[in-house]
This record gives sequence, C-alpha cells and structure tokens, in this order.
Amino acid sequence: MEEKKILTYEELMSLFAEIGKKIEQSRAEHDKRAAEHDKEMAQLREQQKKTDERLTKKLDRLNEIVNGVSNNIGNHAEQYFQDVFSRKKELGGEKYDKLIRNLKAESKESCEFDIFLVNGRSVAIIEVKNRIHPNFVETIATDKVSQFRKYFPEYKNYKLYLGIAGFSFDDSVAEEAKKYGIGIIRQVGDAVEIDDKNLKAY
Repeated sequence: MEEKKILTYEELMSLFAEIGKKIEQSRAEHDKRAAEHDKEMAQLREQQKKTDERLTKKLDRLNEIVNGVSNNIGNHAEQYFQDVFSRKKELGGEKYDKLIRNLKAESKESCEFDIFLVNGRSVAIIEVKNRIHPNFVETIATDKVSQFRKYFPEYKNYKLYLGIAGFSFDDSVAEEAKKYGIGIIRQVGDAVEIDDKNLKAY
C-alpha cells in the first residue's frame, strides 16, 4: 500500500500560490480575449454605422429624385388642366367669369385649391392630381369643402361645385365621384373628357 505524502506548510503555501498564479493567468487571458472581442465588436459597429450612413444618403438621394419626378409630373398636370379651364371656364353647364390658379388662404399655409372658378352666383373647385385614388374623392368632398367654407366666407352664399382632374384614374374613382356628385376631368388622347352629369352643389 502506497503511503500518502503529507505536505508541509511551506509546500502547501507554494501549491496555493501556484494555483493562484494559474487562476490569475487564466483570468488575464480571459480578459485579453474579452477586450479583443470588444474591440472587434466596436470595429464591426463602426463599419455598420458607416454602411448605414452611406445607405441613408443613397436613400435620401433616391427620395429626392423620386419626389422631384413626382412633383414635376404633378406640376405638369396642374399646368395642363389650368390651361384647359382658362380657355373654357365651364363646368356642369355653368359658365364662369374668372379663373384663379392655386387659390390660397392667407391664414392657413396648407389650404390651397388648384383651380378656382367664380361667377356672380357659384364657384367651382377643381383639384388636380397626376393619378387619382378613391380616397382622394372623399377628401375633396369633406376636408376641402370645409376648408373653403371656413377660410373664404365671402362666398358663403355661392353654390359650390367640385371636380377632380387627372391623367390617370383608378377604376373605382368614377363610382366614388358619382356618389359624392363630383365632376371628373381626364385627358383622353389629345382631348379632355369632362363627366359632370352627376354634379351636385355643396
């Protein structure tokens, strides 16, 4: 039977010191690896930040281009239909004396009407979009009418007629316009087609 060796106090202290040294070495190695990992993660975050900034700039530029094209098309549509009604100031059989382009309410920056026609007894508001969507019809019949009545009280006793003009319409727009009694003005080839049979006074 092998005899167990009994460590002296000095040997025991030496063993503890060696174990403590190894623990410290292991901890130092762990801290070093953790620091390297943190450094790598910081570099990755910085690279990601730069990539995000580049993408954001590209997206902002793309939005500028798209918005510029959209605004140009919208401005072209406004100009086109304003010119049409400046030559023939008529809607729903009603003839008008004057056309005002982009009528604005001085007290409210966002309150603007693309085409405004007026005579001694009635007015017509025609809103222009490159492409008309169904929800825009309701917006005109509610929000635009309320804005006009609020900010232009001098026309409170005038009959108010509405129209929407555009180069392109969703299929459901005609039904919505008919429901609200709003005229539809669209470009068909080189001509302009006006559907104002269901026009109603607001």
